[in-house]
Amino acid sequence: MSKSKNVRRTFLRSTVAAVSMFVAGSAVAGDFDGVTLKVATWGGSWKANIEKVIMPKFEAMGGSIEFVTGSPQANLAKLIAGRGRAPFDVMEVLDAQEQDFFATNEFLQKIDLSKVTNTENLEDWQYSDWRVASWHTQESICYNRDKFAELGIDAPTTYADLVNEKLAGRISIPDITSGGGLANFAAISHAAGGDEVNVKPGLELITKLNALKFWSRGGEVVTQLQSGDVYAAVVHSGWCVRARNAGVNVATVHPVINDQHTGVHKYGWLVIMKSSENAAAASWFINEYNEPEFQLEYARNSGVVPVNHKAIEELKSDPVLAEMLQLESEDINKQLRIDYSKANISDWTDQWNRTVSQQ
Repeated sequence: MSKSKNVRRTFLRSTVAAVSMFVAGSAVAGDFDGVTLKVATWGGSWKANIEKVIMPKFEAMGGSIEFVTGSPQANLAKLIAGRGRAPFDVMEVLDAQEQDFFATNEFLQKIDLSKVTNTENLEDWQYSDWRVASWHTQESICYNRDKFAELGIDAPTTYADLVNEKLAGRISIPDITSGGGLANFAAISHAAGGDEVNVKPGLELITKLNALKFWSRGGEVVTQLQSGDVYAAVVHSGWCVRARNAGVNVATVHPVINDQHTGVHKYGWLVIMKSSENAAAASWFINEYNEPEFQLEYARNSGVVPVNHKAIEELKSDPVLAEMLQLESEDINKQLRIDYSKANISDWTDQWNRTVSQQ
């Protein structure tokens, strides 16, 4: 890129940022005086990103944000225990929980989409009166290029390519109870000729993989790759990015699933609880979550992929993320999305436990 183009790009970004700060600081100052918005989300870096980017804007408008930290599964349990009286206003929901929330919408109230202007930068399926998409992860095969070259193994293109005696005991895949467990289990089942209803082919393929470990936290994979304990892992691409940044010569592969799909992703939603009395603030928060500024912050820190098209375009200028993530709309739309309306997750878990316990 020429120097003049870089100058123009820098000037444009600075101008947009200045205008955004002026609008946020003056046009809406005081709008949320005395409002305490309670957000159910993960802890750690996820919460820290919100504290860094979104919280100061809300505080400038007179409000404060409190967090109810935990997994979406744990926060759903709190909601059920409270019989719908949620100890939070807005909640992060996983795609695997769609039946829990969206079959009847009994726990939810409608989102004021007139306040969520960033929907113009989302796909049509990514928002409705009841939910707005917030992020997605691209589940992939992360492999050590040096080890594969040393062993004379070609880069994998499918899960089945990992069935290799040279890789026996050197593969890590997610436990079904982990954050990536359901999506990857379903993807492996599809790739092996099954689907959400028939997961037996997936279990048969998992058995053949002869994995070293079934991980429960993505950070475990980074450690395993650093130590050399594993040569390949099924994990979302963000963890592979972290392993690369930690000095391991890894690459991602978005596995071929079938003739229609290459790669697989899971995604998150933001919803407003029916019991919330802060719907206006919650709608504002959802819009800010989908602002390019915040979407880029968590993408660069964690490898989670934005849903906002403008943020995705911006990521293309990062050489590592552009290499390891799929950032073209055509590619993203070809990734497999699991249809959890067809899934019996309890049955999946029972079958998984019976199979894995025998390994």
